[in-house]
Amino acid sequence: MTELYPWLLPQFQQMLALVDNEQLAHALVLSGPAGIGKASMADALAAALLCKNRQPTGACGQCKSCLLRQAGNHADLLILHTETQHIGVDAIRQLNNFTQGTAQQHGSRVVLIPVAETMTEAAANALLKTLEEPPAGCFIILITNQYPQLSATIRSRCQRWQLTAGSTPDLTDWLNRQSQKSAPAFLLEYCQGAPLKALRLLVDDTAASLEQALTTLEAYFSGELELTSVVKQLDQNPELSGLLGFYIRQRLIRPLAFLRQQAVLTAYQRWCRDATRIIGQNSALALTGLLTELKSLLQHPEAKWKS
Repeated sequence: MTELYPWLLPQFQQMLALVDNEQLAHALVLSGPAGIGKASMADALAAALLCKNRQPTGACGQCKSCLLRQAGNHADLLILHTETQHIGVDAIRQLNNFTQGTAQQHGSRVVLIPVAETMTEAAANALLKTLEEPPAGCFIILITNQYPQLSATIRSRCQRWQLTAGSTPDLTDWLNRQSQKSAPAFLLEYCQGAPLKALRLLVDDTAASLEQALTTLEAYFSGELELTSVVKQLDQNPELSGLLGFYIRQRLIRPLAFLRQQAVLTAYQRWCRDATRIIGQNSALALTGLLTELKSLLQHPEAKWKS
């Protein structure tokens, strides 16, 4: 059996029940934030579909089909990899040819499409016919962090499984056990509820630096810390864009009226757009400008609305 993270087990059991009743859709999308375990779920489902001796918990892990899959030699499993940043039409043609073939192990055929949102328009169009008329016993599993970026026609032909990670207290306990560290209260919210991303940030001590940075921002906006000190501490932080976005949305604008929220978000979005083109000392100047503007918006919002 392919081992699953505990928060994925309830949805996986639902999938297995559909498989046993021959009701699982032939085209599925596994969606959710990065770090929630979508690849693990896709692997476990593929293993269960290919297994010749499926158990109530999933693939047996011992039959010939399972052994072939574990060795990376299963002829009825296609994982669509690409050497470019996009999935092109040639890769989809390979997929279509695979689905039209005969199952070598006389069972199901399974296709996994990681990063499915990177399909080009031509590739998505080439996939449509197979999704509309899937060959018997063939399952296509798309995996994406960005479900809205899939074309509407692809979304309409696939059953969506939005993966979730359960309750925050349970996940916090899991993080603490896995890392032997105490997870900061904000971490799961910062990671959009994705435990694997949170675990990575906790293990490499990024979580601790994020916590310090949030404290620094809080001190600046409460008037307890000078701007130059804040910029010195935050500039060049690799998580700066996400950190600022999180602080603004979760801590800074929640108490504000709608117009004030929009003004603050517009300033942040403009900084994000410009930050991709700013390097060196100019990045510190840009951060100084953003923090100054945000503080001004909070103190004198009316002038900004009218400008």
